[in-house]
Amino acid sequence: MAGRSMWRKLLLLGTAASLLLTGCGVVDGESSSGDENLTVLTIGTADSGGTMYAVGCAIAQAITEGESSIKINLGASTGSTMNVRGLADGDIDLGLVSGDVAYAAYHGEDVFTQPVEGLRAVAAIYVSTSNWLALDSFGVEYVHDLVGKRIGVGPQESTTELSARTAVKVLGLDQDGTQLVNCGLGDGARMVGQGELDAIHGFSGAPVGGLMELAQEKPCTLLKYTQEELDAILAQNQSYIPTVIPAGTYEGQTEDVATFGVKCLLCVDESMPELMVYRLTQEIWAATERLSKEHPSLKEMEDRTFVCQDLPIPLHSGAQEFYEDQGVLQ
Repeated sequence: MAGRSMWRKLLLLGTAASLLLTGCGVVDGESSSGDENLTVLTIGTADSGGTMYAVGCAIAQAITEGESSIKINLGASTGSTMNVRGLADGDIDLGLVSGDVAYAAYHGEDVFTQPVEGLRAVAAIYVSTSNWLALDSFGVEYVHDLVGKRIGVGPQESTTELSARTAVKVLGLDQDGTQLVNCGLGDGARMVGQGELDAIHGFSGAPVGGLMELAQEKPCTLLKYTQEELDAILAQNQSYIPTVIPAGTYEGQTEDVATFGVKCLLCVDESMPELMVYRLTQEIWAATERLSKEHPSLKEMEDRTFVCQDLPIPLHSGAQEFYEDQGVLQ
């Protein structure tokens, strides 16, 4: 094992690997430089109104600054479920996937009729948390107050929708004419501001971009769960974890709000070469301190064990070897 690791390190010294971005949008997959050694990768993120898109951009930028022979396209995506399918079909090379969706995909549960056995993790990046926001003028305090209301639950088959539907079922919101509306997080927040929806749910790293903008524009309330409700939701999915949205995360939020969440993973297919995954993992590891300072939702990455331990799916062998070399995995 030691000889194999040393051989890889010698190869890495002569290997340049980075991401070349055009802003933070989709770029042409062809190399304009004519460099035959250029590797083109595509990363799947999610709706631009949520954290996943911003995090995908940040990771790409971090690797860009470290290397120079990989170019990355940002692939349009509705989120975790689409990213899993894109990885399995070879449409994307990397994808951000919420831990609950990753678990369901790997085991062939929920919307996945067959196990996606090749799904592998590179790192846990942040924690997606359940955020419910309504205008102060609407006069609600708890999520269970939304019975019979019009609520935005995220794009169809997104992690936001799946987690919202879990909460809806546990809290008994699916009665008295409650309307569950599929929408992007940015669009949904605007609809709340315009009175077309009564509340919006975002299952993403806090603060969720679209929700944060709404709270800055109009007085808003971050809705709460009772402890009994949280306990019941956590019992529904072993990937869910208790977490807290700290006071001050959103404009006007004066107290901590207890909620539930799940680790969000950077994933690849097991067929990606070990050396490539090792190098990508190394660049993300090196940029952790800067990423956590620039993006509050990435603060958990400062805990080195967070990124590689207690994950719902296996690590890619290249990532596992890197973490073993760092002494955070045995």
